[in-house]
Amino acid sequence: MTYQFKRAADRLISFGKSKPGQLLIRFGKYLIQGGIVVILIYQITVIGWREVLSELPVVPLFYLIFLLIYFALPVTEYLTYSIRWPIGFWRSQEIFLKKRVYNKVVLGYSGEVQLFFWLQNRMRIEKKEAYEVVRDNNILSTLASTVIALLLLAGFAGTGRLSVYQWIEYEAVVLVPVVLVALVICVYLFRRYRHHIFTMNRRHALLIFSLHSGRMLILTGLQVAQWYVVMPWVSPDIWFTLIVFQIILSRIPFLPNKDLVFIGTSLEFARHVDISTAGLAGVLLINQVLDKLLNIVIFTFLSVREHREDANRKTQLHDDEAHQ
Repeated sequence: MTYQFKRAADRLISFGKSKPGQLLIRFGKYLIQGGIVVILIYQITVIGWREVLSELPVVPLFYLIFLLIYFALPVTEYLTYSIRWPIGFWRSQEIFLKKRVYNKVVLGYSGEVQLFFWLQNRMRIEKKEAYEVVRDNNILSTLASTVIALLLLAGFAGTGRLSVYQWIEYEAVVLVPVVLVALVICVYLFRRYRHHIFTMNRRHALLIFSLHSGRMLILTGLQVAQWYVVMPWVSPDIWFTLIVFQIILSRIPFLPNKDLVFIGTSLEFARHVDISTAGLAGVLLINQVLDKLLNIVIFTFLSVREHREDANRKTQLHDDEAHQ
């Protein structure tokens, strides 16, 4: 069975190196990239162009904070990956921005697959090393997000800052121990089995974990600030509760349209607390539309640029072979 699998894999690799295989790969690449653009446009249409335009926030600070939130992850990932390799900032932003689009639009962790191939093809990094570093970074990012999410949940619940009690009638005395126990279990499992799934040294791991943890805390503050500047009369407890919803949904793997699920959950919550459902819908929807519009612009621009670079590289290679 192992021999047959290896033989099939070798045939697949050989086909990928052939001219028909290269054409098929290129066609598939164009098809996926075009499909992403179509999906993004469709998602905006589903949200509703007219409804969104009627609820546009007019506070300039709202849009500045949106940009800070959007680019926080790509910039952080440059810092984490540059610990291992001397990658240029602008060059790395191309793949990290596309990785963000893949993960949000296509499927969770599909961006990591694109990054894995980019490290091999563009950075000339060996397959095993590229796989291990991408895997370790992703584990640390997930662990940091989970730990910070649990700490925020416990903190908000313990201080009574969650308005969710009015909705689901939970008591903090029950929720806080559950969150703390879950946090202890996560830390224990990571320490117990990290040698089996993790190869990064402790110093680099702690540094990357700290960077992602700091990003999560900064993003939490920025998100609350963005909502507050548009609706300053809303109680901070409500914003903290929405942050908890957002964090919990973001940690559910392979959940499609997490942002739209978050909007639906938030609007249902808004019906049970003192907040305008229409106003909240406008704030959340414009964030999604801006995110998808920026995804379209950035992804299209980077894809066209990448295709031109590939064409120029092949032309240069052909000219070099002709001169020889």
